[in-house]
Amino acid sequence: MASLSIGESDVVSAEPHPKKNHLLRIALGGLLLIAAVGVLIERRTRPRLIAGPMVQMPAPRSLAVVWKMDAPIGDAQVRLNTSDGQSRVVRAEVRHGRYEVVFDGLAAGTTCTYTIENRRFALGESQVAGPIEVKTPAARGSPFRFVVFGDSGNGSNTQADLATRIAGTLPEAILHVGDLIYPSGSRETYQTHFFEPNAQMLRRAMFMPSLGNHDVATEQGRPLLETFLCPHNGPAGIEAERNYWFDYGDARFVALDSNLVEFSGALTAEQMKSVVAPWVRGVLNDCDARWKFVFFHHPFYTGSTHAAEGAAYVKEAYVAVFEECGVDMVFCGHNHLYERTAPIRADKIVPDGAGIVYITTGAGGSTRYPEIEPPPPYIRTYNDRVFSFTQVDLSADRLELRQIDENGEIIDEYMIEKTRPSPVGERPPLIDAARPRRV
Repeated sequence: MASLSIGESDVVSAEPHPKKNHLLRIALGGLLLIAAVGVLIERRTRPRLIAGPMVQMPAPRSLAVVWKMDAPIGDAQVRLNTSDGQSRVVRAEVRHGRYEVVFDGLAAGTTCTYTIENRRFALGESQVAGPIEVKTPAARGSPFRFVVFGDSGNGSNTQADLATRIAGTLPEAILHVGDLIYPSGSRETYQTHFFEPNAQMLRRAMFMPSLGNHDVATEQGRPLLETFLCPHNGPAGIEAERNYWFDYGDARFVALDSNLVEFSGALTAEQMKSVVAPWVRGVLNDCDARWKFVFFHHPFYTGSTHAAEGAAYVKEAYVAVFEECGVDMVFCGHNHLYERTAPIRADKIVPDGAGIVYITTGAGGSTRYPEIEPPPPYIRTYNDRVFSFTQVDLSADRLELRQIDENGEIIDEYMIEKTRPSPVGERPPLIDAARPRRV
């Protein structure tokens, strides 16, 4: 058999060509550099949520999402997915240093999820928050839960604990009766005294504020007006969002600014009587809501540190309108405790369902004030020993109020059932005052 001879020139080397090996290393290094730069750019441009998100209702059949974030590049949008499978995306506007998106024309009582996204051009969309579940405002005839509290914003652990307790009750709407930010309503304090302690509740429930005396201490409340997105449906000639109304389920809610210009507010007593009060009358009369509620800061039926006489100007401007229009309940703060009055009409105690019940719910986390002894005869129940909030479960025919303290204990319960209105001209009989009780 012939032998096969292989010469050195015929041997194929297993080593890469030196030039090719060099080019390969350069290419690989370039790819690693590009990847490192990409990671660095992604990290440096990644959005960071600073405050919120917060849900609000600026108009009927609408839902707004408001937040603040650090986003070095790109813009923002909110993606809303409804329970019937529809999806809507709206780009955010930036106003007063905040991002906001408004969805209009939504079906009432619909469960949705919203997701905040940062659009960073070639880097694509980055999720900032969500998906978070929220319900659109309930339709007439639909039961819902709302919460009321005030005098909360001191940045304390107590405030945060009570806020966590409120979030756990899963309200659909939250009313605040003022003094969101102590001591002076400054912009710099909103992060620590509002957004951080209230973060859980703000993401899911529509938060609707009113102005307290501490809130207006800075620029007549300008920081509050720049933080929230409330309905622009107040009285003509008065700055928007100081007074407004909205509907939810079978209820109409009216928010009022009760701060006088001589105490850092923006309104005079005469404006309240001649401009705001006629608007309140029109708002409360021109609706088919079965329940009517008003909320503001200064109580004029109270028995604590801030005397009722101090809010006589509010009473003079509005109480006759409230009674004329059939208001069911008025919520206030300012005094840092819980008080519930007997039903009152024309300064007299009347049977349940025949007058207005006034609730002071100012035990929201910032110290507490004592009830005077003896309490005014119209005070049916009070508690000055614990921090608390007001929870209301409302249907077309029934209101169930529970005052809940910082430990989750119910410290007061009250119920109203709607019946047919009395014949025109008939007035329910007056009854004697019940003995006030401390709960």
